[in-house]
Parts: sequence; structure tokens; C-alpha cells
Amino acid sequence: YVDWLHADLIVLLGSNVANNQPVTMKYLYYAKKNGAQIAVVNPYREPGLERYWVPSVPESALGGTAMADHWFTVDTGGDLAFLVGVFRALLAFGGIDERFVRENTIGFDAARTKAESVEWSEIEQKSGAPRERIEACARLLIDRPNTVFVWSMGLTQHAHGVDTIKALVNVGLARGLPGRPNSGLVPIRG
Repeated sequence: YVDWLHADLIVLLGSNVANNQPVTMKYLYYAKKNGAQIAVVNPYREPGLERYWVPSVPESALGGTAMADHWFTVDTGGDLAFLVGVFRALLAFGGIDERFVRENTIGFDAARTKAESVEWSEIEQKSGAPRERIEACARLLIDRPNTVFVWSMGLTQHAHGVDTIKALVNVGLARGLPGRPNSGLVPIRG
């Protein structure tokens, strides 16, 4: 959680932390106070991620705190295609941490080729999100380099859950998130 407190961006994917991991909401509250933005990739606009009452913070306990700054709506199971689209957009926008990729990954060229071989129309159809929103997510990741990805069973509980996590990790590796303060990849359970 320490990395959350000074992140630029915290992206929640397939996760309703307000209901399933309520302790995290206090950390999100303080991260926002420190300037972090919160993005949500989910089929449903979770009310607790719109506004939450953090009981241990008097100001929030009384009036609630607006949480999510960015919403990226996907169809159920559409996260995989959404992440492939984000990866593809990062490639197009020059949003790859080339040094990190070169020094710390293998198979990047194969991941690039695979992502670029998927047509945008297929990505939009399978994700349920328009290209403009997928590209907006990629630009947000570029603009806010200290990003933490947080995901839950909303990503893993699908026939293609393993492929979805691989796509998420590819995006995180492309941005150079692992191993740096105030950024990273965080699976979280209830």
C-alpha cells in the first residue's frame, strides 16, 4: 500500500475494492490527497467507487469522498481485448519504456506482433469499448508514469483469465512498472 500513497495513477481492473477490500479505500483516500488519480476498468459503475465514506477519516466519514476520476466501461469479459488495445495504443503513441523492456523482458517483439495483428474493429467489438476510450486509457498511462495496476477476480474468473492477466502484465512491463517505487502490479483478493 505504501506505493499507492505516492502513485500518479491507480487503475482498478475487475475489482470492486469498496465492497470486497474496504480497508484499501483509506489508502485510496490518502493517495488522492497526494495527487493520485483513480481509474476504473469495469463493466459496472460501482457506487462505492464513485463516492465512499472512509470511517477513520472524519472529513470523509461525514461527507463521503469522490473516488474514481476516470471510468473505462468494458463488456463482461471484455478486459482482455481492452488491454490488447491499450498495449497497441501504447505502441502507436511511443508509450513503451524501451530501456526497461530491453533490459528486463523477453518476448516483447512477439507480444508487439500479436497486438498489432488484431484489427481495431475486433478490439472494439470484443471489449465493448470504443477505440477513443481505449486510446484515452493509454494516454493516461503515459501522462501518469507512476501507475499501480490493481486487479481482482473480475479478471481471473473467465475462461480466458490467464490470457487476460498476461495482457495486463504485458502493459505493465511495457510501461516499466515493476520494481519502481510508487508503481507496480498488485493482484488483490477479498
